[in-house]
Amino acid sequence: MRKKTSHRGLDDIGRAWGWLFGNRSNRRVERIQIETAEKQIADSIEVEQKLMKKVQEDLLTLSPLIDRTELERIFPFFKTKADRYGMRIAFLNVFVGDCEKMNHMLGQKDCENLLNQICDKIVSLSRKDEFAVKLDGNELYLFVPFFQTEEELCLLSERLVKGIEEAIQMEGRNLSLSSRVGISIYPKNGKTLDKLLTAANKALQKADDANKRLYYFAI
Repeated sequence: MRKKTSHRGLDDIGRAWGWLFGNRSNRRVERIQIETAEKQIADSIEVEQKLMKKVQEDLLTLSPLIDRTELERIFPFFKTKADRYGMRIAFLNVFVGDCEKMNHMLGQKDCENLLNQICDKIVSLSRKDEFAVKLDGNELYLFVPFFQTEEELCLLSERLVKGIEEAIQMEGRNLSLSSRVGISIYPKNGKTLDKLLTAANKALQKADDANKRLYYFAI
């Protein structure tokens, strides 16, 4: 007598067939996807390493006084190092006085000369791994890639203010322009360049409002 095959038995055979051949096909697809993802990661790491090497080479020839374009080029390099080693970055927004007021008191040419002297003073007070930054509208910053304690930034701010006040004394002219410093820190006050610069600028406004405060940290 011919043995009948139940529907349940057919289902079991179907599942077994699918396991043998369908799952094998799925595993092959998954393996290809994993290999593709690993290659993409390896390629991105290689690209990042090349970019990091290029920036390191540029840093050797970079002027201690840089502009916005140069800052945007080197910031990702230091940001990556800070993330990798758990370090912090700081921006010090340095207020040197009302440019319109200085233009009125000194004239445009003398005002430009004074700002250049102040930039030179900031550069002279910075370490070799720090950069003075001059943005549009005569905004001045000190870019501090790495520091240990916030007390270092306090002492640096005091030195900057004192140095700028010395530079303001031009040929016997005594300008009553009070310098202030606003400080922002990565990653606490922002993780992008724009957010950090904005935070330092807001901290500078707080320093202006605070009576006899030479510097103010962003909150």
